[in-house]
Amino acid sequence: MYNLRRFISLSLTLSFLMMTFTGVILFIAPKGRVANWTNWDILGLDKTQYENLHITFSLLFFTLMVFHIYLNWKPLIAYLKNKSRAFSLLNKELILALVLNFFFFIGTLNYYPAFEEFLDFHDDVKSSWEKKSSTRAPYGHAELSTLEEFTEQTGMNLENLMRKFDAKNIKGASKEKTIEEIAKENAISPEQLFELIKTKNVTKIKQGDEQ
Repeated sequence: MYNLRRFISLSLTLSFLMMTFTGVILFIAPKGRVANWTNWDILGLDKTQYENLHITFSLLFFTLMVFHIYLNWKPLIAYLKNKSRAFSLLNKELILALVLNFFFFIGTLNYYPAFEEFLDFHDDVKSSWEKKSSTRAPYGHAELSTLEEFTEQTGMNLENLMRKFDAKNIKGASKEKTIEEIAKENAISPEQLFELIKTKNVTKIKQGDEQ
């Protein structure tokens, strides 16, 4: 027969470690538009997968924490008692805990200096991936646009683009499919697909059509 208290404690620890790990990864991960555009991944998992893991393990952690509190209810209540063993919400440890959490809450929302510096650092880390990208998306979340929408947004010629794809052996391209879908079917990133799209040959054809 297994020990329920031990099982909950060990599960809680493991879920906390996984939640922390995915949180660190998401802290350094690029912004969504860059992650999706470049097929960014770490250890074989992309940003969406890390986000999903973080959400589900947060749920697991929360659920286990409820059971952990239930199993340790008496020790927890003991923390809320004074020296005379009477229940009291005015003990200094609880007040300090509330002050600490309230300080982080207010400090984050009001961008107190230390919090602002940390959040700016976070933003710089995420933005650094965009600087490393060789080709930026022509507009936000361009990979979610169908090929037809993409050519309308960028002023490219759809027929010329399809001929270019045929010449480069890009398979499965159609005006109804998104840039992301076409890239995935050809085992490349939307960024690499765009590298083919924006070559000089395509530009010249486009200019010729406009004349």
